[in-house]
Amino acid sequence: MSASLPIFIYYLAAIALSAVISAYSVRKIIFITRSRKLYDLPDDTRKIHGAGIPSLGGIGIFVGYIVVAAFFWPRAHYFMPYIMASSAILFFTGIYDDIMNMRPSKKLIAQLIASLITVIFGNIRIGSLYGLFGIDILSWWPDVIFSTLCCTFFINVFNFVDGIDGLAGVMATMYMLILGSLFGYTGHPGAAGICFALAGATTGLLIFNIAPAKIYMGDTGSMFLGFTIFTFSLLFVNMYAGGEAAEITGLIPNQQQALILMFAMLFLPIFDAIRVFILRASRGISPFKADRTHLHYYLLDAGFTHTQSVLIIVTTNVVIIALAYFLRAGNPYISLLSITGLASLVLFIIYMLRQRKLEK
Repeated sequence: MSASLPIFIYYLAAIALSAVISAYSVRKIIFITRSRKLYDLPDDTRKIHGAGIPSLGGIGIFVGYIVVAAFFWPRAHYFMPYIMASSAILFFTGIYDDIMNMRPSKKLIAQLIASLITVIFGNIRIGSLYGLFGIDILSWWPDVIFSTLCCTFFINVFNFVDGIDGLAGVMATMYMLILGSLFGYTGHPGAAGICFALAGATTGLLIFNIAPAKIYMGDTGSMFLGFTIFTFSLLFVNMYAGGEAAEITGLIPNQQQALILMFAMLFLPIFDAIRVFILRASRGISPFKADRTHLHYYLLDAGFTHTQSVLIIVTTNVVIIALAYFLRAGNPYISLLSITGLASLVLFIIYMLRQRKLEK
């Protein structure tokens, strides 16, 4: 990169170029999948769209992302080859699943392998809870197991988010813009550029994915997006030094608060997934069985459109992040209780609106 231009110019270029490449790729994918009749068929439960909509939009995201992100690898760290190897495993697993309907057990194995590669060889692990709940440094094997399970869990969490038009794409774009800004602000331009590249690539899909969607990202996109979002969130916590960096930027006091902020950013989809898992288990059914108990389906059942539902969920997510940031210098347990209480209140209101609508 030339030193003659401000770094933010490269960030903007990364967003714009990856968006253009992604949008062009998605446009071609729509043509090819329609001509070969590779459609995501409705099932009247979770897939409620009309027939004839392809679900391989994640290919466009991946192409736009990897082409532009490659320019920032030299300024990133040694972990990038492992992140990309894991992303490729999830990407090709997603393609196979979207076309051939892969068995959940085999898909889970691929997710665990991808997570384990990055955790062990990329050395991207949780490492420490920085005193939260009395836990500091984690031993190596417990850390590897815990980090792998958390990464795999979030891959599935984000897969669940991809339930209505535009939701997963908007949330992924928001997360990567936040992460890119945080990395850039704290002096990590390589990681920032990679995050901005993925934000732009996801935006390229959104042109065709906002309601009424012409294409879906499918597991091809949602799995590697969930993996990348989790990985770079964890990277920010690990790379945030606190101390002098905190004094310079005035951003976050220490790594404990960095961890809480990243948790707050991802909290809403995690909270909803855990709630749905518990609800399904209480009914004696598999946690992975498709139904209409996720937050976005509650909103649709309450009478909101796809676009309105996306706006409500994203706005709630932003408010939770803002609340955690506002409370960053205080007691960490108050922060955790506050974001949990806010998410619970929003869920309760939406649930009551849904019940009122269904009773009419």
